[in-house]
Amino acid sequence: MSKPPVIAIVDDDRAVGEALLDLLQVEGLSARMFKNGAAYFADAHHLEFRCVITDVRMPVMDGLELQRRLRACGSAMPIIFITSSVNDVTRERALSEGAIAWFTKPVANEELLFELRTALSDPGAV
Repeated sequence: MSKPPVIAIVDDDRAVGEALLDLLQVEGLSARMFKNGAAYFADAHHLEFRCVITDVRMPVMDGLELQRRLRACGSAMPIIFITSSVNDVTRERALSEGAIAWFTKPVANEELLFELRTALSDPGAV
């Protein structure tokens, strides 16, 4: 039996992280929360997640640096940004470096779940 996919939620706003965790659990998905990119990379199994949902602005290591480091180690793991940032340059950078989606908070659950399910259905994404 295959192991169910686990999604990493990387956001320094605990309330946002818990809301995402609740949403994913209701949808039958498993997730783990991290307070920033450094905490994510400190996890010995950080490359075993199937997708990362992250904020842009966080202390210690932001979402763009998290994305850069994942790509630098050869990971094609799907990354979805959910942020309050409306900076078009930052958005274009994230998408050009391989993010599969960029949402400005608040995000519609249906849109997020659509992108997440698309990412999880792509066997070549990890």
